[in-house]
Amino acid sequence: MDDEGRAEYPAQEGSVAVWVRPDIPRAVHAKAMRHYHGLRTVAETDDNYLAPAQHNIYMRSNGFDEKLRLDHMKAVASMDASVYSTDWLRDYYWKRLKKQFGEAVKSHETFVCRNNVIEEDWPEVEEYDGPPRVGWMGSPSHIWDVDLAWAALLWAHRAGCKIYMIGYDPTNPEHAVTSEKAREKIRQWEKVGFETVPWKKFEGTKRLALPFDIGLCPLMTNEFTLGKSDCKFLEYTIAGAATIAQNNSVYNRTIKHGETGLLVGSPNEMLEAVKTLVTNPDLRQSLVENARQYVREERGEKQLKEEWGAVLA
Repeated sequence: MDDEGRAEYPAQEGSVAVWVRPDIPRAVHAKAMRHYHGLRTVAETDDNYLAPAQHNIYMRSNGFDEKLRLDHMKAVASMDASVYSTDWLRDYYWKRLKKQFGEAVKSHETFVCRNNVIEEDWPEVEEYDGPPRVGWMGSPSHIWDVDLAWAALLWAHRAGCKIYMIGYDPTNPEHAVTSEKAREKIRQWEKVGFETVPWKKFEGTKRLALPFDIGLCPLMTNEFTLGKSDCKFLEYTIAGAATIAQNNSVYNRTIKHGETGLLVGSPNEMLEAVKTLVTNPDLRQSLVENARQYVREERGEKQLKEEWGAVLA
């Protein structure tokens, strides 16, 4: 605060302030930035916090009720613009904002800024000549999604593949083991025999070098998950892994089945897809090469500058 009681933000650079996952406190700061300093304020979200709380473990555990949902919408609507990671998420939010606030949001702008990766930030893919490595990467928010990959990972383990889980560990008893059903789930996952790799802090912008040849993207289909982006596909691709992904709009709007990845509609289809890629290294390599070309041409520095440039102009 300055001598006249005005909010000061000495670390702010430029004329636009972007607030991530806006809530009421963030909205108050954004209002001060706009009122005292003339800054344009933008709300950013890459998850659907307007979805039913039971679809997301974080929202459910933190009592994300109708009041918090409305507060979130108020915070978004109070800013000059909002930016989303996908068209689907933008359209979902905009429909809800118009229904809730009507004419009050007629001047509110919306943008889509996808997950794009500058090629110089890709990890180096090291030479590897061991058994196929099959893996998954995700946070505890995927506590139910990852179960869709259990049969595929169990088969891969029994077939002699190396199995990796990046981030969330479904055998960790600290992750909400409150029932016999949860304990049985741990026992089932212990059969997979995977190696857990904890999250690592980014050094600059360099991405994590994932130890995968085949990366899985299991995802339940509901209002929360449909708001997610195809980030896993990009991360697997730049790490040199072929992707097997859930056949819903999160992934099928990007992945071309049989060309840049494989799309599956059930745990059994994921199992069969893993069998295919484990036993067909030529197809695996073809998918990786095509996917990497797609990321270079369609999800790189050019798109990053264009999409965020429109927001920050």
